[in-house]
Amino acid sequence: MVHFSRAEVGHSSRAPKLLALALAAALLDEAVRPPVVIVRSPTRLSLAPGTTADVRVTVAVAEGFHVQANPASEPYLIPIRLELGDDPRVHVGLPAYPAGKPYRLKGSSIDFSTYEGTFELCIPLSAPRMAAPGDATLEGVLHYQACNDRICLKPAAIPVRISVRIASVPRSSPR
Repeated sequence: MVHFSRAEVGHSSRAPKLLALALAAALLDEAVRPPVVIVRSPTRLSLAPGTTADVRVTVAVAEGFHVQANPASEPYLIPIRLELGDDPRVHVGLPAYPAGKPYRLKGSSIDFSTYEGTFELCIPLSAPRMAAPGDATLEGVLHYQACNDRICLKPAAIPVRISVRIASVPRSSPR
């Protein structure tokens, strides 16, 4: 981050240039920063028609950062939230979020429920009994706001894709 003295900013002919430089530096900092949150979806889940299975999506938060648990401790906080769309052959249930861990900001008397490190979200999936065999792709978004002990980054979203294979039902042989 670029910092300027009052004298530098107050100088009228240099102020627009310094402001542009500060803005460019902030954008560059955000563009080159490694991701704070990474999502790992399973390679492929196999599901037979008429059955239900849980899929686990792994979320990794960079060291020194945390995200707000779901549900969030306070209404003004932004909880992590997974939105996953249905496919005609696969119904997506509500995600189960793990219990948060208490996090206290320095100088605060309040604990916030957060996630740090690596954790899993569990999503129930079901295939209707008449689901046609084949591959389905569930697409969605993981919404979050990452914070450290000094700042919160702007809210962000990561695309999530889950591949599901609907197995064919073996035919029973005539007797």
